[in-house]
Amino acid sequence: MKNFLFSSKIFKGSRYGEGHPLNIDRVWPSLDLLKIMNWVSNGQLVFNGPASIDELTIFHDIDYLRILQKAEKFQDLELKEKKKYNLGVGVNPIFKEVYSRPASAAKSSMRAIEFLASNKAEKILNFSGGTHHGRKNFASGFCFLNDCILAILKAKEFGFNKILYIDLDAHHCDAVQDYFLDNDNVKLISIHEKNKWPRTGKIEESKINNLMNIPVPENFNDNEMLFILDELIMPYCKSINPDITIIQAGTDSLKDDPQSKMILSNSAYWHVISMLKDISTKTLILGGGGYNPYITAKAWAGNWLVLNSKEKLLQSKLNDECKEILRSLKWKNSRVRNGIPNKWLDKWIDDVEDMPTRDEVREIVQYIQKIKKL
Repeated sequence: MKNFLFSSKIFKGSRYGEGHPLNIDRVWPSLDLLKIMNWVSNGQLVFNGPASIDELTIFHDIDYLRILQKAEKFQDLELKEKKKYNLGVGVNPIFKEVYSRPASAAKSSMRAIEFLASNKAEKILNFSGGTHHGRKNFASGFCFLNDCILAILKAKEFGFNKILYIDLDAHHCDAVQDYFLDNDNVKLISIHEKNKWPRTGKIEESKINNLMNIPVPENFNDNEMLFILDELIMPYCKSINPDITIIQAGTDSLKDDPQSKMILSNSAYWHVISMLKDISTKTLILGGGGYNPYITAKAWAGNWLVLNSKEKLLQSKLNDECKEILRSLKWKNSRVRNGIPNKWLDKWIDDVEDMPTRDEVREIVQYIQKIKKL
């Protein structure tokens, strides 16, 4: 059965605006890298336009959706509307495609579930998804809609009874947890940096039947991630035996991402995804956070190979065309003040530093093992 890569053409050149962490290109460069390497065919690509308001109201309030459309049309809102919906204030700017872009990501995630449910595919990757902070009636944390919740609701609608959602983003999936709290049909696992915004996802909440929150310390390294994977996540996932797995694969947990202090290599990141993708026969992998465009583009392109069990191809070096794609990316950050580091351009796989698993991480695992009786 064919696997598919879903996206939307609206992401080509779409940015949140000057000074914002998402004033970068991520989705389209990831796709360009795959095309240059001939790692994806046109028959595997599915492009989607925006979801309709009717489709989105399975979670979002209709008044909020109409405000998003109004904001896109007029590129502004009244002050009271901005404050009520958290739009055009703080970190949620009104930009050119403020409705159409998140609605297209949501359409891709929901349509991916339809493909999986109808046996058109076993595994699908949606680079553009992973907006796990979006709320029912307001924007939050760079997220205007919540395609993660929409995908889960769609899976329930199509009769999936045991749904597993795993969030690898450095930031806790607060909105997803709040909506599905204590829902026995939806199991949630989140590995996130402790005390990082939104400062939710406490380890004690793992006592709730359907939650496993794994808040990890700063400088969380490869060996610690693999220890948690082997000792905690995989045994728990196997005990669930889900019908479908949805993975939010944010890359802000990688070393050199400016929005976290986790230091994972893409090698460990891909290994985790390679283990999780076959927990169930149906799998949807989303994007998410990732604020260094160079390492994110490589990581998400690599996810497509991992999804298709072709990760050995990543042992090659980047060719000149791929390097040019990466060099063309614009990023205003001190990490590239003196040019793009060669380590981001020379090869696909990061250098791996062998670091110890700290006692703090072992204690996290032991605490959750006891709660979940693993």
